[in-house]
Amino acid sequence: MRKAGFMLMAFILLAGCGRHEVLPEQAPPDLVKVTTMAGFPKLSRREIREKEQIAALVSFVNSLPDKWGIPWYGPPVGRVYFEFINRGKITGNFYVGPNFFGRVAGKSYSQGATRGEIEELGKIVELDLWGYLNGDNVPDQPPAAAVTAPPAAAHPSPTAAPRTPTAAQPTKHP
Repeated sequence: MRKAGFMLMAFILLAGCGRHEVLPEQAPPDLVKVTTMAGFPKLSRREIREKEQIAALVSFVNSLPDKWGIPWYGPPVGRVYFEFINRGKITGNFYVGPNFFGRVAGKSYSQGATRGEIEELGKIVELDLWGYLNGDNVPDQPPAAAVTAPPAAAHPSPTAAPRTPTAAQPTKHP
């Protein structure tokens, strides 16, 4: 029984040690579109056109270690996406979540990311990515409206359910 338990534990530990992929380098685009995952607030920055900033972003993506993989549970979904476009055609993408980076190169790959790496990326693209991803700094969010109860009707609606008496009432029998 112990041997079977040991073998099961070894298999589980080794299953997490998948092989890492070397992804192709991202070629410099002439435009980067910045989008967010559906349901999350939009960012103030929608695109990047400055050549120096695009070069820094591409350099950042290409400098990441070759630890790209597909987790056994599937690739995580990013919250902020950078779509690389050259001459009107998509040439690559890069996305970030609260603790990972991701890329699509035939398949969706990801790797872990530290707070420092996410903050470094945020400085390059001039966004507080760490605050956005962790809910500390949510841009373009309208102020929350106060929820108020509708005013009580002075006269009950004829279609409203009949009121139940609060105490038993004597009933007259003819």
